[in-house]
Amino acid sequence: MAKRSKFLFAFFGIAAGIIIGILWVTLNQQDFISEDEARAVVTERYGGEVDSVSLTDDDRYFVINLKGNSATHSIKVDREDSSVVGIETVSESKDTEQTAENTDSKETSTEEKDKADSENKDKTSKENQKSDNKKDNEQTKQEDKAADEADKETAEKQPLTAEEAINIAAGEVGGVNVYSTWNGDGTAREYYILQQVNDEDEGALVSINGATGHINKVVWLEIDDDYEEMEQLVYEAAQYANMYDSRYIEYDDEYFDDDDGNDDDDDYDDGNDDDD
Repeated sequence: MAKRSKFLFAFFGIAAGIIIGILWVTLNQQDFISEDEARAVVTERYGGEVDSVSLTDDDRYFVINLKGNSATHSIKVDREDSSVVGIETVSESKDTEQTAENTDSKETSTEEKDKADSENKDKTSKENQKSDNKKDNEQTKQEDKAADEADKETAEKQPLTAEEAINIAAGEVGGVNVYSTWNGDGTAREYYILQQVNDEDEGALVSINGATGHINKVVWLEIDDDYEEMEQLVYEAAQYANMYDSRYIEYDDEYFDDDDGNDDDDDYDDGNDDDD
């Protein structure tokens, strides 16, 4: 009888342990978002098409490959609170690569044309010195006219306007423009366009090449209605983005909290908002 009692006690103890374990696993799993919810998080925020979904080794994060128009990105989503904790570019699309190649080819062609124009002017000048007495006045006038037109064409080359940069940023991330500025002049100019993406506090800082209109970086961040802080936010987010090679970046707003506050760098040109 004693042995039977011990056996029953042990049996019920094991059964209770199994039930408690199942309940514990079930309750903990209920705290994590599902794969479908993770898919919805990234597609609603970034658009594009989900290419693949996997879990990290510790089952804490979903890793989602999202295919967009310009590139495929690997996005890490926390299963506990559905936040995006990391994003990196996996590959550029063929169209984007071709566009970059065409842009580089166009710039090279322009440089070669300018060089050829310069060499032709020098050659013409030397020939003019040797044959001043042989050329008639009409030919000289035609050469002067051609030179004037070349100078006029060079003078008309202007960098991208602020309005054009804002339109490019809106086409990339949507939303409403709340702040814009730039750094540098001429072909070295880079625009920084801050867009409010939704009615809450989500925003995106888009940096754009002022000569080609190419989008360099998109920094996702939180913004508010304190427009006095916009200039500092844009400056810090741009500096933060320069530390990463990725095109799309999640801004860590606590990164500069330990700074000494002496942001006296001359690398960023402010005070040029919304003007060309």
